[in-house]
Amino acid sequence: MDWSLLAVILLGVVIGFAGGYAGIGGAPFMIAFLVLVLGMPQHTAQGTVLTMMLGPMSLMALLTMKEEVKHQWKHILVGIVAYAVFSYFGAEFAFRFSDDGLKKYFAVMLFLTALLQLLPFEQRGEPVKRIPLGWMTITGALAGLIGGFFGVGAGVLFIPVFILLFNQHKNYARALSLGILLPPVSLGAFVKYYQMHAIHWLYVFILFVGYFIANRYGAKFGNRAKPKTFKVIYSLILILLGGLYLI
Repeated sequence: MDWSLLAVILLGVVIGFAGGYAGIGGAPFMIAFLVLVLGMPQHTAQGTVLTMMLGPMSLMALLTMKEEVKHQWKHILVGIVAYAVFSYFGAEFAFRFSDDGLKKYFAVMLFLTALLQLLPFEQRGEPVKRIPLGWMTITGALAGLIGGFFGVGAGVLFIPVFILLFNQHKNYARALSLGILLPPVSLGAFVKYYQMHAIHWLYVFILFVGYFIANRYGAKFGNRAKPKTFKVIYSLILILLGGLYLI
């Protein structure tokens, strides 16, 4: 078997476990790996990972958080619709930049995401279980724009926003993030990347299978853990990847 296929299989498994553990999709890692290690063009890497996210990749993790999902189904639905619509406009904007230009913005996104993860996630008083639907709409729309532009699920942005701005309970924030990312939420962005032929279909399948299998096990650990160490490691890797991009 080609070494690149083995590397992509391992990538899907590792990111799937990490995604279930922390309530994120892990798309920035996958995109950076495809570009920096396999030499894939930035637009194609983003389109490939974004297409992978069309499948129910977070289903196994959500099965471990049924109670949190049940209390937030309206918020999940609102987030899905807002994200799906605005992701198209984000993808449309991405193709106005050259591949090298998009890489520079992607590097900046990696740095900002790393810094965001290092912010203290302490609850202020009694945490809430649900956030206002109006704010959910705005958050979903902004995440859709960012997700479509960078080819990511923006789950890594959802968690800090839900906890830091709305004081939502950690497990409810994780469930809300993963619930929004469960259906083909990036459909709008996918249409644009498909039109531009910026998708590697074999890698889409491999990444999805690996992620889907490992995601449930990561979620089981995440429900019991306080992933402060994980966030520090996660941030340091993002900073390293951002530096490699700029070099």
